[in-house]
Order: sequence, then structure tokens, then C-alpha cells
Amino acid sequence: MSKSLLLISFIAGLSLASCSNNSSSQHGKAIADSLRIRDSLALQDSIRLNSIVIPQDTLLEYTGKFLAGLSQKDENFFMLLEDDNYWQKHKIMMDNNWARMTRDRLQKMSDWELTHFAKQINDTLPVFYPFSGPDFLHAHYVFPKTKTMVLAALEPIIEMPRIDTLSAKERNHFLDTLANSLRDIFNKSYFITTHMKKDFKKVKGVLPFFYVFMERSGFELLDSRFIYIDSIGTEKEVKASQLHWHNTPGVKITFLHRATRERKTLYYFSISIANPGIVERPGFVKFIQQLGPVNTFVKSASYLMHDPLFVEIKKLTMAQSQSIFQDDTGIPYRDFKNDPGWTAQFYGEYEKPVKDFQHEQRYQTDLDSAYLKNKNKVEPLPFSLGYHWGSNKQNYMLLRKVNR
Repeated sequence: MSKSLLLISFIAGLSLASCSNNSSSQHGKAIADSLRIRDSLALQDSIRLNSIVIPQDTLLEYTGKFLAGLSQKDENFFMLLEDDNYWQKHKIMMDNNWARMTRDRLQKMSDWELTHFAKQINDTLPVFYPFSGPDFLHAHYVFPKTKTMVLAALEPIIEMPRIDTLSAKERNHFLDTLANSLRDIFNKSYFITTHMKKDFKKVKGVLPFFYVFMERSGFELLDSRFIYIDSIGTEKEVKASQLHWHNTPGVKITFLHRATRERKTLYYFSISIANPGIVERPGFVKFIQQLGPVNTFVKSASYLMHDPLFVEIKKLTMAQSQSIFQDDTGIPYRDFKNDPGWTAQFYGEYEKPVKDFQHEQRYQTDLDSAYLKNKNKVEPLPFSLGYHWGSNKQNYMLLRKVNR
């Protein structure tokens, strides 16, 4: 270890001792400032993976841990904040909610995926998740072996503030609004659109949610950069200030599994995927096509692809997908039932849509009949994931394209 690193370690140790004694001396402030400066200079660090050096944005990783309520591993400015009562309460809230969600939902999903679902599909294909919001979480637990995910929804991409430069009041408010925004995912497994419109203005877009979900799911953050897709489907990096000059704004997040050391990539595009949005974005269509065959995941999608206004994204999804795992809010069953190019496996129980979504109009009599006709082949679903969280009577379909 170099002398400078030893000095920083010594200073950090003094700072932590000072914080534990609630000291507010100028010396402590100077130490905190020096650590913040060091973190700023170390934005691009590197880690070694199988003798390959991989760049890592260390400040991004520190921030992700802080937001997720996880203790820092390396000495940095955020470590000084871990004795703060506000962050300790945030950590306890995150720990408790994550433990409950893991017990009631995520562990069941993981076990089911390992023992059953992975045998039904090519689970290494890229994953396409339309109408996703920032829900990396459930896509990861359904498709843990994929290396590439592409998500698309309306929720905005906004550059996050530097959390380490906020005042204590601003930082605590950020943690409060983040925790409040996660309530629906913790309790119901999906984001509620009306809540998102308010929450994402306070939390500043989708990025904090991706970082929390990734950190809590066992990943460390390597890099996050703003991109757009040009007219021929090529991704281009862009400054945050220029992101929304383009009609296909996105973010590309690279992250590494702590246990397996496998590197993964997530793309999220903040775009309309209604018919006009798809027509206006031929580059996005080409980007999806260039992925090759994909596994598509659709849940809690507000029955949008039942509407003629979303026929283009439905056609793109069906054309590119090797498999589609969806609940009844996705592509209507009528689009598959008489097509010999698709097979269907049914899970759980089919119930009428919840009242929020014109349940009589969105009710699929042919899907209900298919569940009854195949009742001896319908497989149980050991977890609830979607709008029927109250009754746990959830349905899913695995639609697979037949190789010809």
C-alpha cells in the first residue's frame, strides 16, 4: 500500500472515530472534504476479472450501496455517513422490506426458475421487457442467466444529483422519497403509474431504482452512461445535458455479479412504444432486431397490447421473441391460440382482470376456456407477481415459438 493510501486510511479512521463521538470540529469537516475529493478523483477505477482489467466508476458503486442501505466495503465519504441516524433507519427499512419480499416472493421465484422454468427455454438469450418501468428486479429473478436486458417505458431518465454533495436535509429527503417510491414494489410487485408520476419527480427518474435493485440483488455497479439510438440502430453515447435532444434517449448500465463475477448489461429507453412512437423510432426497432431472438417478459402492462394503438410493439415483440412469458395483461391470447407457430403452457389461475382495468372488457373468454380445457396440464405458480397480489390468484403463460 502506498504512503498516500496509508495516510487516507489513517485519516478515515480518525474521521470515523470523530463521528462516533458526535464531533463537529473543523478537523472532521476537513477529513470529510478530503475523502469526497478523493472519491471524485477516483471516478474511474478498475477491478480485475480473470486477469482482465475492467474499468469501474467507484463513485457510482459507492452511491448505489448508500441508496440500497448496504454498508460500504471501501473507505470513502459515504462510510462517514453510515453512523447517521437517518441512514441507519433507511438501512433497517431496506433490510426488513427486502427480507420480507425475499421470503414471500423472490426466493420462491428463484427456486421455481431453477427447478422448472430454466428447463423450458433458452435462458441465455437477451431479454426484452416492454412496459417495464425500472423493474430490473423481477426480470432478473425470472431470467437470471441472461447477459443483456432491454427495457422500454415512459418513465423518465434524469441525471441523479451527486448524493455526496447534498446537504443533510436534502440527502434525508432523497432517502425518504426513494423509500416511499419503493412501497408498491415491496408490497405488490409492480409500480403504479399514478404513483410513479409523482414519485419520479421527487426521486429524479429511474436511475436510483435500478441501482438499488442491482445492489440488493447481489451485483456491484461498474458503469452507467447516457446513450441514444441513431436511425440505423446504433447506440451513441451522449452527455446528460443533451440526452433529450434525441428521440430515443436511453441509459446503459454495466454491472457485475459479486459471486459469479459475470458481467451484464442493461439498456433502458424512456420512450413511447405506442404506434406513433414505434413508427417515429425506426432505429429502436432495428436495435431490437439486431439483438436476434429474445426472451420477452411482460407483466402488469395495463392491457395496452389489447388496444389497436399498440399493435406495432405487439408485432415487433412477436417477431423477435423465441419465448414470451407474460400474464394476461400482455399480448391477448387470441393472437396465439390458432397459430401453429406457437405453443402455450399455462400457469396459476385465470381470474377476471381487476376492476381498475375495465375488467369486463379485458376479460378473455378464450383464455379462460384454454385454462379449463388444459386444466390437467396447467402448472402451479408458487409466487404472486402482478395485479392479483391481493388474492394471489395469478396467471402466466409461457408462449414458445415452434422451430420450423
